[in-house]
This record gives sequence, C-alpha cells and structure tokens, in this order.
Amino acid sequence: MRNVLVGVCMVIAGAAAAQDTQYLSADGGLFSYEKNRHGAVLKSVDPSGGSLLAGTSGRSVVAPGNALYLGRSCDAFSLQFGDGRWSATDGGFLVEFPGVQVVFPGQEIDVVSRNRCRG
Repeated sequence: MRNVLVGVCMVIAGAAAAQDTQYLSADGGLFSYEKNRHGAVLKSVDPSGGSLLAGTSGRSVVAPGNALYLGRSCDAFSLQFGDGRWSATDGGFLVEFPGVQVVFPGQEIDVVSRNRCRG
C-alpha cells in the first residue's frame, strides 16, 4: 500500500511540474507562454476572457489561438494588430500596438534581462 501511495504522489508531483507557464492579462485573458531563440510567444488560450480590447470599443477582439510575439529587442508583433512594442514595468509588463494595449500586472517575463526592455 505504501508503494502505491508513493507512486501516486510521484505522478501528481510530475504532472504539476509539467504544467506550462501561463500569463493572465488585466482584463482576464489567459495566455500560454513559449520561449524561443527570437523571444517569446504568448498565445490566447481562454475563449471566455476578453483578452485584448481594441481602442475604446470595449469588445474582445482576440480569439483562442491568436498570438503575441515578443522579440528580444523589445519589439512585438501580432497578426491581428501588426507591429508594436513591449516593455517591463515595476508592476508587470505590457504589450502595445497602435490602438491596443495588453497589460500583465504583477507578472514578469524572462524574454530578456529585466532592465533591457524597461518602459
């Protein structure tokens, strides 16, 4: 019985360790995170969250699977919004495109050193 209990605990611990890093935007959008040699990709994974608000329309314009590409030189890109910038702040980080701002409060992202993309 003890061996079974130890085995179950190891499986649970392994599953928890294997969970992907996720980020939550200020307006409740959930994003997966994948780092690559060019920077990182934040992909919308939460269809119920209003992840990106365009201008003052107040309506969600992101669909699950849409991505924000964050470059190592503080540049950003989105198929929906085009070219933009991202920056680290004392209270999190933000991604900006013309007319659109996505804020990730209280979270850090490890694309580059913290001071390199200071806003």
